[in-house]
Amino acid sequence: MVSRYANLRINQIFSDEHKLELWQKTELAVIKAMVNLNLVDQKDYDIIATILRNESIDIEWWKKRDQEIHHDLNAFVDERIRHINSHLHQYFHKNITSYDTEEPAFAYSLSEAVRVIEPLGAALEQTLKALAIKYRHTIMNGRTHGQEAEMQSFGARCLTWLADYLVARKALWQSLDNLKYSKLSGAIGKYGSLDPKIEEGALKILGFVPFYGATQIMPRILYAPIAQNLCNLVAVIDKIGMDIRLASRSGRPLLQEPFKKKQKGSSAMPHKKNTIRTEQLEGMARMAKGYMVMITDNIKTWEERAIEQSCVERVAWPDLFHVTAQSLKVLDGVLNGLTVYPDNMLREIHESRGVYASSEVKEFLKERLNNDWIKHEDVYRIVQLACFNVFEPEAGRLAIREKRATSFAESLELLQTVGSMPSEEITSIEKFIPEARLRVSDSLDIGPQQIDIYNQSLRELFSRNGVVEEWKKLFTPEFLLKNETFLYQQILKKY
Repeated sequence: MVSRYANLRINQIFSDEHKLELWQKTELAVIKAMVNLNLVDQKDYDIIATILRNESIDIEWWKKRDQEIHHDLNAFVDERIRHINSHLHQYFHKNITSYDTEEPAFAYSLSEAVRVIEPLGAALEQTLKALAIKYRHTIMNGRTHGQEAEMQSFGARCLTWLADYLVARKALWQSLDNLKYSKLSGAIGKYGSLDPKIEEGALKILGFVPFYGATQIMPRILYAPIAQNLCNLVAVIDKIGMDIRLASRSGRPLLQEPFKKKQKGSSAMPHKKNTIRTEQLEGMARMAKGYMVMITDNIKTWEERAIEQSCVERVAWPDLFHVTAQSLKVLDGVLNGLTVYPDNMLREIHESRGVYASSEVKEFLKERLNNDWIKHEDVYRIVQLACFNVFEPEAGRLAIREKRATSFAESLELLQTVGSMPSEEITSIEKFIPEARLRVSDSLDIGPQQIDIYNQSLRELFSRNGVVEEWKKLFTPEFLLKNETFLYQQILKKY
């Protein structure tokens, strides 16, 4: 991974130095297991272990030897045994194959890398919880298909982020159970001359249990879910980042990621505040998906083993952990420095002309418009027509909308006209429907006679005692968001 996105600890875990140290631990564990089975003298083990622990692994020697023989594990064996007496060579790497040495080290490295991810993941979880509580009563419009939908609190949106994130995080931790397995069962997994008790004993020393049914290597189906769940975690992070980007578009932003006082948004356009951090998260998600697919493809291997998975794992696993760590770090920084614009959220609600309550309005009218002229379908059309009517432009704006400029001079004139127009009157369906002001809309196939019936029915309904008071409640946050408390209780388990 390039240094810009690299995590120092992940680099250390997947470094050659650390890998060879883990290989040595495996080799020594095998000899110790043989000692415990009275197959090797304790003094011989002590001599070997003491020498190897005191003689640092010469990385350059190992690399040079690897270039000569094109086998990094054999090069490691050669580098190590050169330090011990020849009569002790027989115990080092005895009856085992390369991946007997490498598999426990590999699984341990994955476990170490996950431990780097864990505190970053815990920090982001707490940040999401804090945001949900902080903005519990900051109201905004929700959106579906990019269109204004129903009212919610911004805190509740943060809750949905948290819920997705908790699912992804839990799935990752559940998949880590597979890392308790490893193998020391020989060249094709059938033990050969290796006593299975040596495998059991050596793996116990290393903190593993045997996986019965391995070939020369561990089945990669054990590790693929970890990569998939890391990818899913990054995908959830990307989804949260995308929501922030969508709410940060210029004009009337609802959210803005941190922008430092000396930061520049664009080399050409000084006014820009580009969402570079959350955009980076999308790029990270693309990389995570690529690495996940590579690792998943490693499930397939020829018969008892070929080597195509090796080059993939040297690159894909470290980089997938780098991407995950970077994504967690970036989003946590964005959320901790997030600028929220409640005024713009309120203006958006106001300018949505009450349509955020259209579902409740539909049910309200369905229960109360009981006559021979108004059916279930008619109630839907009444609310739909009202919502369309209140967004139809006034005559002056409609003329500009329908005007096609034939020159830039004419475009300038239209621009100046728009700039000099008085503010548009905002009419909400809260008032529009009780006043029975439905009219023909070019967007709907509803004729004047049917609209007259609708208006007559509405006038009759809202002339009844108490109906207007009940109606007004439909548009209040207390009514619309009364069940958000339940979500807070279920997701946070406190509030």
